[in-house]
Amino acid sequence: MITRSHFDRITQASEAQAGVVLLGPRQVGKTTLAQDIAASRDAVYLDLERSADRQILEEPDLYLDEQVGRLVVIDEVQLAPGLFGALRGLAGPD
Repeated sequence: MITRSHFDRITQASEAQAGVVLLGPRQVGKTTLAQDIAASRDAVYLDLERSADRQILEEPDLYLDEQVGRLVVIDEVQLAPGLFGALRGLAGPD
């Protein structure tokens, strides 16, 4: 595994906050970093470029309620803009 400079910072942020977003230009390693973080703990990884993963989130509140206590990584979340409302509701107020 290539050591990534942001791995520890993002891991700490994910433990302290309800949500963490990885933003950046194409091909800089966001997906690889997210997969590495997911592999390091109890997590589920969903890639919304896969139709099976999109189907899992057709009822986001039900699915995400079942994942309480686990890290949920949603890659390519911009492909499901309707999901943001459910995520906001789960993250709650600051």
